[in-house]
Amino acid sequence: MLKLLIFVQKDFFKYLICFIFADNFLHHYFNNQYIIMDIPSAEILSEIQKKVILHWNYRYLTELPEILRKYGTHIKEIYLKQNQLSGLPSWIIELYNVTNLYLYGNFIKELPSELEQMNQLTVLDLSKNELSEIPVCIGNLYNLKSLLLNDNHLTSLPNKMINLKKLEILALAGNDLVILPEWIATLPKLQELNVDNNSLKELPNRLTLAPKITVISVCSNRLKHLPLNGFLSSPLIRYSANDNINYLSYPVLLQLNTHLSFTWASSINNDVYYRCKTNYKDKFSNMNIKLSLQDNNVLIELPRQLLKVYNIYQNTATSLYELAIRRIYVESFKHTLNLRTNWEVFVNYESMKLAEAFVFEIQNADNTSYNLIINGAISICTNIDCQQPIFTEAWVIIGQLYFTTTLSVALFCQRRCASEFMKRSNPMTVFDWNCVD
Repeated sequence: MLKLLIFVQKDFFKYLICFIFADNFLHHYFNNQYIIMDIPSAEILSEIQKKVILHWNYRYLTELPEILRKYGTHIKEIYLKQNQLSGLPSWIIELYNVTNLYLYGNFIKELPSELEQMNQLTVLDLSKNELSEIPVCIGNLYNLKSLLLNDNHLTSLPNKMINLKKLEILALAGNDLVILPEWIATLPKLQELNVDNNSLKELPNRLTLAPKITVISVCSNRLKHLPLNGFLSSPLIRYSANDNINYLSYPVLLQLNTHLSFTWASSINNDVYYRCKTNYKDKFSNMNIKLSLQDNNVLIELPRQLLKVYNIYQNTATSLYELAIRRIYVESFKHTLNLRTNWEVFVNYESMKLAEAFVFEIQNADNTSYNLIINGAISICTNIDCQQPIFTEAWVIIGQLYFTTTLSVALFCQRRCASEFMKRSNPMTVFDWNCVD
């Protein structure tokens, strides 16, 4: 028997009539635009029995049909995008063959704790729902490769997510994140990180040490700077619409330049070259060091880890604290920054197991020092003949390379290294700067 699905256009005298097969009407839904008539149980059962992938998008489901529990244990993928689900039933764990679960565009506020038992899941899409926090149970989905949480109301990430050792794609765009935890960079398989349209003010320094990451997208945030050190995996970084960023570090600028040689990358991030002339004095924090360029009316803000900076004319002794942190670091980690004469950048980082235990002993005595060491140097000295790490003190040179108008900041472990760099920096125009209180 044929039933009708009638779309009523509110402002026009038109009717589009589509025929669907049905045995009866379960209910009608009316919102001044269309009348919806559900698919009957017999057809749902037939669909479940014949398929391993269920495409149930746009069906206005308010809950998962109970019939799926009994007959759907063979199902591998379920698409439930743009429905009206407010949650998932606890019996969803009985669908033990489901590897891909797509819940984009529903009204889900909470997830059942039983979800943590679905260890077979490799893809979980919870984008555009009503989540205010990420359920801790997600941290137990050890086989997840793709976790999509865009367009929710998230303000933080649970530490339990550090267990997602197979995660390759993490999408957090359109939330309310102000900070990302340092441990996010310890996810060994992470390749793509999308945190567009949040309220981030900085990126974790440890992100420079992420071994596999190829794309970092942080557009439309409140960033004032990118990490200063070269990235281990030399990722493409998209950071458009962060109007407070007006400089890049010397190694990061060179790494991004390799990506921008491709037209498609250049069109995405064309402001890498052309943003250094704006003064944002009223938008800077009170705690971080700020430098003013004398001739350019430019004010830049350095990362909060830097506590003291010197210009090339200051022959000041490095503090014992900074020297001690550097010594512990070089004995525990092999971290090098190789800036080739052709401006290629190569970063190497590995843990030296024999000394690593000593680093963890520091945690009990001085948690601040431990965090500095474990999260990595803020930069490796930019002098190509030196591999000293830098944590809280640095000699700073600010300039422009010939191929860009973007300001570039180079950090050095001592005055001598900065002087050596100046002798070789013919392609760079160097600017004088002063610290701003």
